[in-house]
Amino acid sequence: MTSPEIIKRGGDGKRAPRLDGLRGYLALGVIVVHVAFAAGVIGFYDKPAVGIWPVLIQGLNVLLPPFFVMSGLLLYRPFARATIVGTPRPEIKGYLIKRMLRILPAYWLVAVAALLLLNLKSVDGPWYVLSPLLLTHYYVPGPEAGYAGLEPTWTVPAEVTFYLALPILAWIFDRYARKGADPGAKARRLLVPLGVFVLVGLAWTAYTHLESMGPFPYEYFWVIGFTGFLAIGMGLAILSAYAEAKDTTPAFYRLVARRPLLFWLGAAVVYVINCIRPFGKPGMADYATVPEAMAEMVLFLIFALLVIAPVVVPGVHSRVIDAVLTNRPMRFFGRISYGVYLWHFILQYLWLQNGSIFGAAPVPMPVVMGKSGFWELLAVVLVGTVAVATVSYYLVELPAMRLRERLVARRPAVPHEQTPETPRVPV
Repeated sequence: MTSPEIIKRGGDGKRAPRLDGLRGYLALGVIVVHVAFAAGVIGFYDKPAVGIWPVLIQGLNVLLPPFFVMSGLLLYRPFARATIVGTPRPEIKGYLIKRMLRILPAYWLVAVAALLLLNLKSVDGPWYVLSPLLLTHYYVPGPEAGYAGLEPTWTVPAEVTFYLALPILAWIFDRYARKGADPGAKARRLLVPLGVFVLVGLAWTAYTHLESMGPFPYEYFWVIGFTGFLAIGMGLAILSAYAEAKDTTPAFYRLVARRPLLFWLGAAVVYVINCIRPFGKPGMADYATVPEAMAEMVLFLIFALLVIAPVVVPGVHSRVIDAVLTNRPMRFFGRISYGVYLWHFILQYLWLQNGSIFGAAPVPMPVVMGKSGFWELLAVVLVGTVAVATVSYYLVELPAMRLRERLVARRPAVPHEQTPETPRVPV
């Protein structure tokens, strides 16, 4: 049971074909939800949902949380290995260089495009321009109408916050876990704070959905509300490190390997329940009440674990999973999914002729929703974003990734000492 199996599952160099395919489907589902909202298919406050399609499409909002789970798994894994296996811990400067070069260049390109094409007539000072570039547009209250085209980019500052916090959290977890006598004890100690993460995320969800907070408050988009998903990914990383240290197969791994499709069937059931929206109105995108938000968060947590586990657990053999995830179109779509996700809202605004480039300041999307048919808008957004995201991937993202490998390759790994007398702090 070797650790690289999770990352190199399928043997595509440093890429994981199943993960690429999963990213592709998740991104496609998120885009379908947003297009359906812009096309007026999904209900929103005084515009009711009509028929079954709004119910089925709005239920796809369950597809966003797995991205946070993947971040928790892939980024925490080397830290977990350092604690449990004793491998060199990641060098923090190199880690930060790699993460920032992966996420920021493509984001800055999108932010500049949104400012110039859609928001130019709304600029009222330097801070209007600097806020999205500095990733504060979902932390510091900005223009009342928001930034047209940048609505989905709340995940970027949320992810960057996690990137910055992870080395500190990993160091704290390591200080606690290394008191364990063996890899199993260390793994169990690492899992304890993750349970706290889940509870914190649930508590923050309840807080941000209080009636006094109003609909869609800034605090809802802070990463603290999504720590439960990160914790699931980090838990999977701990299991991976434990399996490597003990050269054994954890019971959870054996369960997933025996019945991988049963996990996906469970995920499908959770999706259906999410469509029904316990305590809420099916097919509506209204801001949830506390009971509805809590039920939704629990469903999201369960769905994320069920859908990702068969993809990342080593030793899972399934022709169905391979056929669904490792086909070339979805692997490519997954590879460019970050750019697709960043650009698709801008394409919606442009097709709906809503933005400064058309001679007036943009209005919020709910004002113009329904001006285009769903299939028409979906075709335009998919074709347009695939084209733009492909250019972005090869001209911006890929060169940035190659640069980060050259920069980080020059930095030596930091040895990990297992003795409690040796203090270690993040640098």
